[in-house]
Amino acid sequence: MQTVLNVNEAKTNFSNVLATVENDLVTVTIMRYGHPVAQIVPIERHNRTKTDPLLSRIVIKGDPCENDADDWEEA
Repeated sequence: MQTVLNVNEAKTNFSNVLATVENDLVTVTIMRYGHPVAQIVPIERHNRTKTDPLLSRIVIKGDPCENDADDWEEA
């Protein structure tokens, strides 16, 4: 869906325009003197909780919280 606003309407209601673009995933075209000059388009959101495929292949053997200070030599 696309919405058309003139510059004055977009400026006056900019916060609401951004909320509409974000929530309703609509494109807003800004017009000046009847000619399109800009568009505000929603961006693709990325799922931040998705596991990276490379990280899912890591295997930890043993207890990572185990105190193994005795296994290391002092320099």
